[in-house]
Amino acid sequence: MTRHTPPARLSWPWRTEGQARLVPGGDDFLAAIRAQLDAARHSIDIELYLCSSGALFEDWLQVLDDAAARGVQVRMLLDDVGSHGLNQRDRERLDRSRVTLRWFNPLRFGHPVNALIRDHRKIIIIDGEYVWTGGMGLDDNYSAHHSGNQAWRDLMVCSDGPVAGDAQALFEQAWALADAGALRGALRWRLHHDVTHSRDEAPASTPAARLTAARGGRRNPLLRSVIRRIGRAREQVWLCTPYFLPPRPLYKALQRAARRGVTVRLLVCGPCTDHPIIRFAGQHLYGRLLRAGVEIHEFQPCFIHLKAVRVDGWCTLGSFNYDRWNSSWNLEANVEWQDDRLCSELDALREQLQQECRAMDYAHWRRRGLVARLRESLMFWFGTRLLRALHALR
Repeated sequence: MTRHTPPARLSWPWRTEGQARLVPGGDDFLAAIRAQLDAARHSIDIELYLCSSGALFEDWLQVLDDAAARGVQVRMLLDDVGSHGLNQRDRERLDRSRVTLRWFNPLRFGHPVNALIRDHRKIIIIDGEYVWTGGMGLDDNYSAHHSGNQAWRDLMVCSDGPVAGDAQALFEQAWALADAGALRGALRWRLHHDVTHSRDEAPASTPAARLTAARGGRRNPLLRSVIRRIGRAREQVWLCTPYFLPPRPLYKALQRAARRGVTVRLLVCGPCTDHPIIRFAGQHLYGRLLRAGVEIHEFQPCFIHLKAVRVDGWCTLGSFNYDRWNSSWNLEANVEWQDDRLCSELDALREQLQQECRAMDYAHWRRRGLVARLRESLMFWFGTRLLRALHALR
């Protein structure tokens, strides 16, 4: 029997029906999602990159198993690399549970290029009516109850209406690609260019939303949407990302926007980060950005894992990190909004977060020591050369 992978679709039309709500803070959105899981009637579909053994996994495993026991169809798609923190015992328990489980692109010897293709999406769909997107993983680091003051800062958004149906279609694509024996097909799907895009413009005065996905590579609709919006910005741009090593077109778009008088703000990780090499490499770009007029704020208290962009009356949130690796290899998913209310909520969140940031000053930045300069240059050179070498393998 021949399996047929669903057509590759990476962007959907703008939807004017439905509502959305932002829920920042790990314990807050975890509690809100948990409540919807408990109330699920028909189906629960979860697509996550990060899943680790711990108290949060124990809690969710019980919730999902109970939902399946009462007749809810529960499917879970986990990335094999992102879930390396899930020990063998818990993998076996998950496999024995009532949850239908698939692993995306399991690691295999002799397939080094395939191993780079990861499912970095964070999508939770409940009854086909509600979809949660953002940066969460099933890991104790997201909960202050388990990790204290060092819990990661993040944000999730819950959407209903047609956007939830679009997310369901995207999940079905990835679910089919993760089917047993579909690895080669997954690679072909990712690399070919025959995909469906929705190129319609958002309504001028009506709040609207749409789902946008990415599969890496140069033809990345999610990245191109952000760059296009920044290119049209008139008043303000805010970009928050945990890993600041942007593709050159995005970096240049930020510079140009600041030079034409747009208020451009970046909020990035400070010393609390799980990838210091990327932080140092990104700092190599600070000088030119600051000189162009970009404001840079480094978050100090803990790791900030939030991924968001706000440009005038438009914003996007999801799994995309706006760094060169995500742009090149990962499956990603964001939801875009043209909605003044959501943009205002993001502004309030930005102001709150900036109170816990260290603002970079160009004059002070120029006086940093020789060791810091060499470290930044070396990390930037190493990171960009490594990515180019990997691109050559495709």
